[in-house]
Amino acid sequence: MKTSRIALIWAAALALAAWTAVSPAQAEDRILKMTSAGLGTEIEVDMAEIRAAYEFDRSAPLNVVIEKESEFLPSCVKISFSYDSPNGGRVPASLIMPKPHIGPMNPARSTVEGALPAVFFMHFHVSDKSLADVFAPWTGHGIAIMAIDGVYRGDRAEKGKDVLMDDPALSAKHMQEQIRDILRGFDVLASWKGIDPGRLGYMGISMGALTGTAATSLDPRIKSILLADGGADFSLMFRHSDYGDMQEIRKYMETNNMSPEQFVDMFKFVDPGVFAPLLSDRAVMLMNGKNDTTISVPAMEALHNLIDTPRKGVVWYDSDHILPLDKVVVDSLKWFKKSL
Repeated sequence: MKTSRIALIWAAALALAAWTAVSPAQAEDRILKMTSAGLGTEIEVDMAEIRAAYEFDRSAPLNVVIEKESEFLPSCVKISFSYDSPNGGRVPASLIMPKPHIGPMNPARSTVEGALPAVFFMHFHVSDKSLADVFAPWTGHGIAIMAIDGVYRGDRAEKGKDVLMDDPALSAKHMQEQIRDILRGFDVLASWKGIDPGRLGYMGISMGALTGTAATSLDPRIKSILLADGGADFSLMFRHSDYGDMQEIRKYMETNNMSPEQFVDMFKFVDPGVFAPLLSDRAVMLMNGKNDTTISVPAMEALHNLIDTPRKGVVWYDSDHILPLDKVVVDSLKWFKKSL
């Protein structure tokens, strides 16, 4: 069988996976070099350029509007609200808060007396903020949960639009927008009355893990991070993934004669491989499925190897991309009790 041009493109792109991690201090200027034996080129990623892509006016008003507050479980209330997106428009969100009689988890760690630790939750690609509801029982242990709708998901859905589009340039652009929305969401959570700004965590699943790797690396207020179904190096993901949307991007590249160099240049602003080394001073838990063919095991292992922190945990479930949710709910709570 004749090898297709797209197979050659992705074989070459796969060679761009030699990521060199350095310390956070060094990462202020350059975080990595990507070398390709197949292309005979070396690509430097300038962190000044990367950081500039996520600059926006942090002093601008958040314009939080609370739309509804109601009892959700015996242990908590759910607040539906929205805030201004740095990309324009509004970000629909929810905050699941323990009831007043429930004190903060591990109160001896509090930086503000009586204030609650909180986790910012980011759903997977085809879900929305309501996925955080599954984790609402955490509130009984004294922890709050904030969630948002990702780009073109939930209350932000628009016909024919998605965070992942056939055109890889649009996909990278939409992921950048989601990362900025998450960063602004951290501002909301840190300023919420009753939340301890010194005890903020993050949990992202799949797309939430990919975009969350970037967002958390850019905000040192996030002390504990849990990345479920995450990975690094999009050349690895797209090379090995059987996920339909990723296959459509590969087809688009073939049709439009796009090169590996173009692909890397577009995705360097969102690739977890660029941001993961910055997490060396955080507590990071990585949860993955042993048989995942969506993100792919090679990309997952790449992420694990790039996060060099003594406070790192790794869990491999006997599953595919869909992790056993009942176990994830319990195991993630144990992680945040330990690390937040």
